[in-house]
Amino acid sequence: MDTTIAFGLGVLAGIIAFWLASRLNMRDSVKALTSDLITGGVKQLNEAAADSLSRYTAENQTKLDTKKELIDQSLVSMNEKLEQVSALVTDLNMDRERKFGELTNQLVTASSETTKLRETTEQLRSILSNPAARGQWGERMAEDVLRAAGLVDGINYRKQVVSAESGTRPDFTFLLPNHVTLNMDVKFPLSSYLAYLDCTTDDARRSCATQFTRDVRNRIKEVSDKDYVNPERGTLDYVILFVPNERVLSFLNECDASAMDDALKRRVVVCSPFTLYAVLVVIRQAMDNFNFERATSEMLDLLGAFNKQWDEFVKSFEGVESKLESLQDAFTALTTTRRKQLDRVLTKIEEVRVRQGIAADAAATVIDSP
Repeated sequence: MDTTIAFGLGVLAGIIAFWLASRLNMRDSVKALTSDLITGGVKQLNEAAADSLSRYTAENQTKLDTKKELIDQSLVSMNEKLEQVSALVTDLNMDRERKFGELTNQLVTASSETTKLRETTEQLRSILSNPAARGQWGERMAEDVLRAAGLVDGINYRKQVVSAESGTRPDFTFLLPNHVTLNMDVKFPLSSYLAYLDCTTDDARRSCATQFTRDVRNRIKEVSDKDYVNPERGTLDYVILFVPNERVLSFLNECDASAMDDALKRRVVVCSPFTLYAVLVVIRQAMDNFNFERATSEMLDLLGAFNKQWDEFVKSFEGVESKLESLQDAFTALTTTRRKQLDRVLTKIEEVRVRQGIAADAAATVIDSP
């Protein structure tokens, strides 16, 4: 019995001793494990931060490379378009020079045709005794001049169209840029002139010449009194009165040299076929120049828009560059200052472990034990 009790007490003492030893070893193992966990956690944190920053930097670099490639493509496309515009401007300049050469040839041709026209007019004198026929002949002559000048009905001018603003109906209305119009009347008095050609005495010729100048002045007054000139309604300051023959206009200057000046004072421009052709050529050239300047202005506006967008791109790119510099500074601080601070704490923990005599592999021994 005593032996059994002694044996039980011995076993109990052994269990207590083993329990006490295990607690001491457990405490040492926990300390070692904590140190290793802290060291491993800091190391993993550094690795994770470095890996995350590397991925972020790589992604941003990829995005920047993609944007740079798109911008390079846009610049190449813009350069191609600018080259096309330059080629177009060169072609337009060459076309203008060609047209000026054609204009000279056309003027020479028109002068020759005018001479033929003067000869033909003499043959038509008997036919033009009818006022209605004279009006139709004047319109036909005017249309020939318009066609020779390269003007197209419905595009460059309108014929016998009533004005919605004034209610008048000019024989021809020229359509100028910016919705401006120029009116022309082709009804010109020729009865006295034709009678003058048939006169056989000087007194009869003087009488017919006086009547002719009187008819012309009355016609100029009639044209000026009509609402053909109204800048408020979009017309030019002048109206054209067409004389269908060069010789008739020359005769008017011989009989009444001041008639042309008085017509200008009334804002009436008297034109023969040759002078009308010259005026129409100038009008057409002005329209071409207006269209060319408008196209040039549009191109300049596009270039201005491109410059504006380029400035915005530069600003945005500089902002991204500044953010990358800030990120680089933060990464440098993380890998230097912050890491040094963590290393300092780990060093102190290691000093405490060494000072306390805690084995570095105690945690691994505890974990591996059953």
